[in-house]
Amino acid sequence: ASPTQWVGGNWKANGNKASTAALVDSLNAADLPANVEVVVAPPALYALSVQATVRPGIAVALQDAYIKDGAFTGEVTVAMIRDAGIPWVILGHSERRHVFGETDALMTEKIRAAQAAGLKVAACVGELLSEREAGQTIEVVERQLAAFAAGIS
Repeated sequence: ASPTQWVGGNWKANGNKASTAALVDSLNAADLPANVEVVVAPPALYALSVQATVRPGIAVALQDAYIKDGAFTGEVTVAMIRDAGIPWVILGHSERRHVFGETDALMTEKIRAAQAAGLKVAACVGELLSEREAGQTIEVVERQLAAFAAGIS
């Protein structure tokens, strides 16, 4: 049976080799329902080791991607992710938007590039606390979803 539910775990910028291995061991020993697609997103530095050691049925995602190869120091591109055999990428994190200044227009480009590379995308949307308190949640989420939708073909 194909999965009917999806669950993902984003490790953000947490962990080290030992804690990553311990988490993979726990995942590998877990009783996971067959109808749930499980995706884990370790820090990029650990993604290939997680992919090599996690059991079949648990997929790996990168936590972000850049749209093209080139002189972009520190970036991991959609082509690199595809080449590594990692099937998923997470795009649109609030900290990417608010700490690093990534725009809705860039999210459109990122989802377009990820789709062209054959990657599955977990799209993140959400408002800041100040936006929620101002009653702007729906407006913010609709704007962010529209940016992703504009990049899907």
